[in-house]
Amino acid sequence: MSSLVEEMESKTSLDAEWKRIQEKTFTRWCNEQLKYREIVLSDLAEGLSNGVNLIHLLELLSTKPLGRYNKKPRVHAQRMENVDMALNFITKIEKIRLVNIGSGDIVGGNKKLILGLIWTLILHYQINLGLGLNDKSKNQKMSAKKALLGYINSKIPEKNIKDFTSDWNDGTAVAALVDGIAPGLCPEAETMDPKDALANAQHAMKLAEDWLSVPMNYRIM
Repeated sequence: MSSLVEEMESKTSLDAEWKRIQEKTFTRWCNEQLKYREIVLSDLAEGLSNGVNLIHLLELLSTKPLGRYNKKPRVHAQRMENVDMALNFITKIEKIRLVNIGSGDIVGGNKKLILGLIWTLILHYQINLGLGLNDKSKNQKMSAKKALLGYINSKIPEKNIKDFTSDWNDGTAVAALVDGIAPGLCPEAETMDPKDALANAQHAMKLAEDWLSVPMNYRIM
């Protein structure tokens, strides 16, 4: 019985740590977009709760104006109006499918659903559009995950990447991908020692940030 309790406590602790890392990563991603309007979010849920920064984020991602909104919402109704506008834009104008999230969830600071919303925006604006998955003329039915794996393996076929977890643990795949995208940028990827996982990942991501303008939006464990 005690071992089961310990296992459950360990899983709960890992889940909490993962959520914390996810929140930090998504906050950095949002700030990377919002920097063009000199906006910095310190707390993701609080920063999006009145709808103003969410509208800014959507305008930057879509390059489309959303129209007039409450720039300084003081009451709950004004915050709800802003978020309503943002969600309507996402679903009706951009045709992005949202599941089980409403304006009240964002205004109320529901972190789990807000993280889900940000992930949906990342999928649409950075992954789907980046890989051409939203081009209906291509009749593309492949999932974003499969398409991204396909793209990665087209750049580093020798790595035979099958997932976004264990295949990246030693840092050599990250380095190989950097060199695959920009040949000659990280030739040492071929001779890296898998035992130096942290150093490999840090070196590769520093090159990507310095030369490919890829911001380091996550923490290297």
